[in-house]
Amino acid sequence: MLSKMMNQLVILCVDDDKTILDSLKIELKQSFKNQYIIETAQSGEEALDIIEELLEEHYELPLVISDYIMPGIKGDELLKRIHLILPNTLKVMLTGQADISAVANVINSAQLYRYLTKPWNRDDLFLTVKEAIKSYFKDKQLADKNKELERKVSTFYKFVPIQLIELLNVADCDQIDLGRCVEKTMTIMFSDIRGFTSISEKMTPQENFNFINNYLSQMEPIINEYQGFIDKYIGDGIMALFPTSADDAVLSAIAMLKQLEKYNQELQRSGLPPIQIGIGLHTGPLMLGTVGGPNRMDGTVISDAVNLSSRVEGLTKTYGTPLLITEQTYLELADPLQYHIRVIDAVKVKGKSEVITVYEIYDALSPNEVALKDQSRDEFEEGFVLYHWEEFQDAQPFFEKVLQINETDKAARMYLERCQQILSLKMPESPHILIVDDTPFDVQALSFILTKNHFDVSMAQNGKSAIDMVQQNRPHLILLDVMMPGIDGYETCRLLQADCKTEDIPVIFMTALSSTSDKVKGFQVGAVDYITKPFQPDEALARIKTHLKLSHLQNQSRLINLIKINHLELKATIDYLITHQ
Repeated sequence: MLSKMMNQLVILCVDDDKTILDSLKIELKQSFKNQYIIETAQSGEEALDIIEELLEEHYELPLVISDYIMPGIKGDELLKRIHLILPNTLKVMLTGQADISAVANVINSAQLYRYLTKPWNRDDLFLTVKEAIKSYFKDKQLADKNKELERKVSTFYKFVPIQLIELLNVADCDQIDLGRCVEKTMTIMFSDIRGFTSISEKMTPQENFNFINNYLSQMEPIINEYQGFIDKYIGDGIMALFPTSADDAVLSAIAMLKQLEKYNQELQRSGLPPIQIGIGLHTGPLMLGTVGGPNRMDGTVISDAVNLSSRVEGLTKTYGTPLLITEQTYLELADPLQYHIRVIDAVKVKGKSEVITVYEIYDALSPNEVALKDQSRDEFEEGFVLYHWEEFQDAQPFFEKVLQINETDKAARMYLERCQQILSLKMPESPHILIVDDTPFDVQALSFILTKNHFDVSMAQNGKSAIDMVQQNRPHLILLDVMMPGIDGYETCRLLQADCKTEDIPVIFMTALSSTSDKVKGFQVGAVDYITKPFQPDEALARIKTHLKLSHLQNQSRLINLIKINHLELKATIDYLITHQ
């Protein structure tokens, strides 16, 4: 049984001769008093049992002194076994019969501290044990310092990626100096949580940090797995670099999106809303180095490529897709056909002359979504080419066909809407005028004048017919008689203004009523002007043209506010149409 003392340090003596063992124990106790617990064993098997018990009771064993010649397990074999269990414990062999090969065996296999012959010298034993234990604690202190150093280095690399150190060709972290830089071509990844501001507003500061860290801990291992490293965290965003290949970046992005799907299931089980992210990839040259001052520096990347990668990530919101890559990344892929990919935009970077094509990679979508996009890819890309040739009229049917196949394709719907909106910005050569009047003479006379002046004219004899015709063939302006059987002009105008599809069509009343109250009533229900019967042709034409112009300008302003211009070429096209209408 172990001696029960407060001191937790133990010296274990092993010898099959009890007399020698007792003598050894007495001398050690006399020399070291109560500094150490002296345990004894008469065989190798008993020694191993004692060591097991020592470990269970959390004793510390700095030194083992063992005889060589013993029945069962010999001293050299025992010390080798102890070394496997306690490599830091020092070992002393005490015998008068061991040969040189046995000693060498223990030195090589068990790191024997010293060999003592029997009978031993008392002073020599004392000094050997004293220096052995002193050496044990020095080694232990050095090991603790090494562990602390390793911990600090590990912490340092959490702030400065080891890949950055390697890319800067720095042998050791203490050799990093300000201004050191290298030029490399890499793939840059920007990733961001969509709508995080609205999510964070519902959380406490601590909940925000917990939420972001939980999310980032899902993404970081994936980036590392595909030979990338995180350059910096930007709030809920990630900027990562992939120095090896563009395929690493693409595969990492796909894996991140698939992991996000699993993470969203965890969020929903916790009562939290699922999140969406956007990822943009661009490959290009960059300067990687250190910036800052004498007391504070940071590793960073300086390049137009970084700005472009960030901008491409922003386009994921516009097109409703989680992963976009630039043409430069596409060209660096070993085999682009291994991915589900389609062209999605062509942007001119601000301050640059070249146009950069952007591609969507949709491997991370559900199998059904992937199949629908594959099925409609040819039509989408045909429409895309015509759109960027500014053949908006010809491009429109292709995007309509894509939406027939996949009605949830946000990119196709956006291109279709842009086509429609751009085409609507043009002032038509023959504006469509709807005349609503139950007096045939007035209708025929006005129709003749308008047709002669290159207007496209439709006619309705009452308010109900007019409303039906407007739904089928939208006019640019309506000339509306006030006094009609059934629905009069005031009610017809009110119904048109109440419908969001027709509320912006300008209505000019035609009437013989000239009192102020009649005119005010007309303006109140939504009319923009009056033409008094009998009308004067020049006055009527002037009023019609003025309100067509005003309506067109209002529509332009409204549409430009609605259209989100994502590249300068489209903006230039719209500006040209406005300027040269």
